[in-house]
Amino acid sequence: MLPNLTIHPTRASDSEALEALLRAIGPRCVVNLWAKRVSISPDQTLVAVQGDEWIGFVAWQHDEMQAVIVGLGVGANHRRFGVATGLVNALAEHLRDSGLRLVEAVVPRDRTGAMGVFEAAGFRHIGQRPQGCATFERRLGGQRTDGFV
Repeated sequence: MLPNLTIHPTRASDSEALEALLRAIGPRCVVNLWAKRVSISPDQTLVAVQGDEWIGFVAWQHDEMQAVIVGLGVGANHRRFGVATGLVNALAEHLRDSGLRLVEAVVPRDRTGAMGVFEAAGFRHIGQRPQGCATFERRLGGQRTDGFV
């Protein structure tokens, strides 16, 4: 892991900085779910910051019980230092603390580095999709208060 690295949620006021980070990392970091590009929302995004520089992000969408990762990216100069794995692990903790039970990720099969990130973060490969993607999931074991197990 990089020195002076912090991971924290973004706020609505961070939308310009988040857009700049997404432009810098590139469009391949955002998942096309069900053949449409999803939007990245500041209220469902964690960022990795080294000093004052935003270097990576993970974004998700969720319902009452599960989340789907819709974007994950780290700037080219900061890859291979565990930043993406740190982001995914921080997201899993954040979602568990929010009461969610499951997080999924859909990764193009040609993105072997991304698949390795999810495996390193404790996700298990659960299948292939016809669009050339692999699906991963991680059970979070969150505490539910609505009677569901």
